[in-house]
Amino acid sequence: MSHKSLSVSVEPRVLIWARKSIGRNREEVAKRLKVSEDTVSKWEAGRVKPTFVQIEKLATVYKRPLAAFLLSEPPQELPLPMDFRTELSVKHKPLTPKTLLIIRKARRLQVSAIELNKELGNPIRPFSIRTTLSDKPEKIAEMVRGAVFSRDFNISVFNSSEEAFESWKSILEDNGVLVFQLSIQQREIKGFSIIEGELPAIVVNKADEANSKIFSLFHELAHILLNESGICDMVEDAHSPQIEKFCNHFAGAFLVPSEKLLNNALVKQNKQTDVWDNKTLKTIADEFRVSREVILRRLLTLGRTSGQFYKKWREENVKEYHPFGRGGRNPVKACVEERGKKYISMVFKAYDQTKISVLDTADYLGVKIDQIPKVHEMLSK
Repeated sequence: MSHKSLSVSVEPRVLIWARKSIGRNREEVAKRLKVSEDTVSKWEAGRVKPTFVQIEKLATVYKRPLAAFLLSEPPQELPLPMDFRTELSVKHKPLTPKTLLIIRKARRLQVSAIELNKELGNPIRPFSIRTTLSDKPEKIAEMVRGAVFSRDFNISVFNSSEEAFESWKSILEDNGVLVFQLSIQQREIKGFSIIEGELPAIVVNKADEANSKIFSLFHELAHILLNESGICDMVEDAHSPQIEKFCNHFAGAFLVPSEKLLNNALVKQNKQTDVWDNKTLKTIADEFRVSREVILRRLLTLGRTSGQFYKKWREENVKEYHPFGRGGRNPVKACVEERGKKYISMVFKAYDQTKISVLDTADYLGVKIDQIPKVHEMLSK
């Protein structure tokens, strides 16, 4: 008899944990393994033992190593970030297995970045500024801008929104906040934050436009200021939690300071009405490297437009998200985009100092060994 046909004793609680951690129900697992749902239930109740082959298949479906099924009890894992998406999204669009895997990946990158800092002897100084929901977002934004950036920080120095995003990302990383760009295929999710760990982490949706990523970056920074992890769609309505309103307000105030917006020539010219045309909004938005909606939202906050106009404008101009297109994945390009230059530089520095092996280097970068030189070449561009 082949060893693969032998039954394997697996702790039922481990099987339940592995399934739930990837967001699968028993029916879905049964279909993938081509067994009955009753069989899966019996495995999880300990009444029937799966075979070695079935465990191998479960490991593939649950995206867990085989060794995980030998555990005597489920491992202690950190909780998922709080889901702050709008009520309809939470109810009708539960987190998919792919999204749960992205959160796992972000945690791995966070842990590996902390490991690299320690290997290199870099002092770990996490972002120390904190706030509460009782504080005023406008004042907190001004305080953070002064602490992290210069109060006279001039957005016009950037040639593009992409350049602005990379610069802000680099500054936050220098101040103890990890930033990763990952492909979140639930397109309503604009980003999420992880506050657990020695260095907090922000993840923005790699598929979004630069202006959208910039807003997501500072919305999630507000979550870190509040010491609350979150999964966010940035949509704000009457049912939005107070924390999401705070984070949106902070991001808008940080990126578009009230004094600079109110002193903008086009804003001054439009004092007699609360109606704003798209051309004017785009011109102002381009100056601040944000979206038209962010500008209109700031104008609403500052009393320069009405809630009725904002609601109507949003209904006419904010479209539904489009699904991802299909295309080949370039692992080298993905490595640089996802991890960022600071992280990758630490990997190569650790390798150059013989603190990690070439296998470790490939693992940290998420590429094959023969692709490492290409990553290095792309990093220097």
